[in-house]
Amino acid sequence: MSAKNLWGALSYLENKRDPAYDFIVKNKKNIINIELRCLIRMRELLSSPSPASAEELNEFIVFYKLRKGSLKIESEFRRLLIALIAKKLTSTEAYEAFARAGLMDKITIHQVLKILHKASIEKQCSIFYSLKEQYSKEMNPAAIVKVNFWESRISDYVELRYEDIEENFCQLKKSLSKEYGIHLRPLFNAIPENKNILDFQVNENKYLKIKSELRKAIIKRECYSFVRLNDGEGYGFPNNALPCAFDMERQELHWWGEALPSALREKIQKDFRLSLSQHDLVGIPSVFRFIDELSINRDYSIFNNALLCRLFTLCHGYLKAYDGKAYITEGQINLYLFDRDYIARLSGLAQRVVFISGAKKEYLQRVFSELQHATYIELPTHRLLKQEKFSYSEAAKPLPYVYEDYIEQIKGLAGPGVVFFISAGFIGKIFAAEVAKNGGVALDVGQSLMNIVANHDDA
Repeated sequence: MSAKNLWGALSYLENKRDPAYDFIVKNKKNIINIELRCLIRMRELLSSPSPASAEELNEFIVFYKLRKGSLKIESEFRRLLIALIAKKLTSTEAYEAFARAGLMDKITIHQVLKILHKASIEKQCSIFYSLKEQYSKEMNPAAIVKVNFWESRISDYVELRYEDIEENFCQLKKSLSKEYGIHLRPLFNAIPENKNILDFQVNENKYLKIKSELRKAIIKRECYSFVRLNDGEGYGFPNNALPCAFDMERQELHWWGEALPSALREKIQKDFRLSLSQHDLVGIPSVFRFIDELSINRDYSIFNNALLCRLFTLCHGYLKAYDGKAYITEGQINLYLFDRDYIARLSGLAQRVVFISGAKKEYLQRVFSELQHATYIELPTHRLLKQEKFSYSEAAKPLPYVYEDYIEQIKGLAGPGVVFFISAGFIGKIFAAEVAKNGGVALDVGQSLMNIVANHDDA
């Protein structure tokens, strides 16, 4: 019998007050086996981008409640269960699950902030304000800056301008705040006002402007490129002028599973930098991203935190080379913009649609079954996604070795009225530029596309 069936049977017998329940509970060997299987399964779910079913999460909660006080590794079980609820459920579901499991007094302020962050994105005001009220006394100045920013994007009564949020962040006694003020704030201030739409999260008009720009480009059959540059794209700026070192080999191992020959690395980096002038809308990490990454307890600096170093390298490298032509927005806008329905609506405006991603064609066709005018290009997938059943994993070589072959394919498909939805990481920015150069519209949907596929029933 599988662990899942055992948990289900245990819950069923308890509810039915069946005598067999006492026998199972007394059979400690089976219980210990179930506990170990629970731990293994929870770790698997935490490391996967795929969703966890509400049924399976409920079984973890039931088992925890039944065995609370007698689990062999109770603290680890509780830690994994809390992490799983916080990561895999919506803010409303997480709030209810914590209450049902009796864990409200066990979650840390860090986990409270995670749920508050989700609630602000999901516009769940009641959950947000309930948690804020319960835990406000435990919040230090850094946590308050985070919560005030998140509140400003869901409340009609709390209006904070981008400049106010940035100033509050810079006033914190944190190394990250000081380094942002020295190295990045002057570069952000130099963005022309008419090109600055970094504040779309707290200014709905800016969000609508972005959607209008994308729609207009497709309807008018114009060439257009929208890309997002986040921490990994710091890889494209090897001559880092900041006082921290970007680890090139670590980034290659993360993406492609191997360190590249220096000649290939330099070629890809050069192609990336040459592509930047082709983009009409560029997302980069703004002060909002740095607030999200801000530690409320530790004093991280770009000198001792690899992620912050990568974020700073990207922002500094791109803004130093920025010529004032592209609109600039927040780098994680794809998480707010591109759901399945929005992609389908934009596709309906196009003459033809091309998906470029590491997802298998058969899964994308199921998700977008109504798109009869779509073409699918399967790429060698990200190293961490190779084991997912929806991922294309038949490529003989990682993407850097074959990306120029795909460029030729893109040139043959691109043209006025053709929209490309691209989820191809760093090299996807090079692809987007080629689409625009050849008359098409390139939309860098990024991980959002893989999330859509992963959350589809068939995946």
